[in-house]
Amino acid sequence: MNSLQTNRPAHYKQNRMKTLWARGQYFLSLLKVRLLKQDVPVICVLVVNNKCNFDCKYCFGDYYNRRSEVDYSTEELKDLIDQLYTLGNRYLNIHGGETLLRKDVGEIVDYIKSKGIYCCLITNGALLRKKIDEVRQVDNITISLDGTKEHNDINRGAGAYDAAMDGIKAAQEAGIPVRVSATLTAHSYQDIGYLSELAKEMNFSLFFSILFKPLPRAKDCEMSNEQIAWSMDEILRYKKLGYPVFTSEMALNFAKAWPYSQNDVHFMREEDVKKLDGFKPIKCFYGSIKFTIEADGRVYPCFLWTDDFDALNWKEVGVKKAIEHVRKTNDCVSCPALSQNDHNLLLGLNFKQVVLIIKDQFLEAFRRT
Repeated sequence: MNSLQTNRPAHYKQNRMKTLWARGQYFLSLLKVRLLKQDVPVICVLVVNNKCNFDCKYCFGDYYNRRSEVDYSTEELKDLIDQLYTLGNRYLNIHGGETLLRKDVGEIVDYIKSKGIYCCLITNGALLRKKIDEVRQVDNITISLDGTKEHNDINRGAGAYDAAMDGIKAAQEAGIPVRVSATLTAHSYQDIGYLSELAKEMNFSLFFSILFKPLPRAKDCEMSNEQIAWSMDEILRYKKLGYPVFTSEMALNFAKAWPYSQNDVHFMREEDVKKLDGFKPIKCFYGSIKFTIEADGRVYPCFLWTDDFDALNWKEVGVKKAIEHVRKTNDCVSCPALSQNDHNLLLGLNFKQVVLIIKDQFLEAFRRT
């Protein structure tokens, strides 16, 4: 039987000390790479499947309508993980589609953890209670939730709010640290306070993103520049009040200061920066230390580039060559994306961000039971 069709509990036994060790190894690898000025893919976002059971109207990947595309086999994913590990990868963010639709998701996560790689899994939560025993070995789980039930389900479809809430509870009952990723849209941006209160009440870390590149059918989700600026101030207000908002003050202020409309200009090149007198970008390390690998095998700097980058497919040229192609051809130097810049500040060894990350990682590890 093909292992893609198997469904089994986790074999790797996770605990606080193991997750602290994996997090520490990741950070030390990152520190070494930066101090020695090496180009190593320490962090990768790995999209493990095309399919999704939700039809989120704003999804840039339109995964709900990619059901006819062939997913990686179990063996292909293990080969990819082996190649990444050899190249220096120590943090894998397992993404979808909907990751839990893979029947071998437990086997894949087991394989990642057997190598000592720090592993985060992204899910919409709908299948998490059913599959919790297969993925309880991950270091943390990120669940998508955009706002109140009314506004979240406008963004993500009927039933999405209830699925996310049940997923959060299932993960916490299993002793797995939970992060919540909220995409702010014209429908949900006024729910920042609601989400912040929920994060405090339910004890999870809250990450915010601004919607970018919505599908044509989701133009009603696009926020105005004024709504984006208001949102940045509102997130900052709750962060300063001590709510468990992870998104950094520096990333928020930079997004607010972005010199273009975020709906029109998602990134800038070196020549763009030179035209802006006095503008200081947050340097981008995507495409040198962090990469995104799509479900079809193409390797990108990040999700912002999936429509604009001439990517190579690792299944055709190998992971090393596909990554080297990104390094040689990626000319993006900065963007306003919150999550990207939270990582960029860390990869740039910004002192405040390093302290924030270390504190967050330590506290998160101790939420593991």
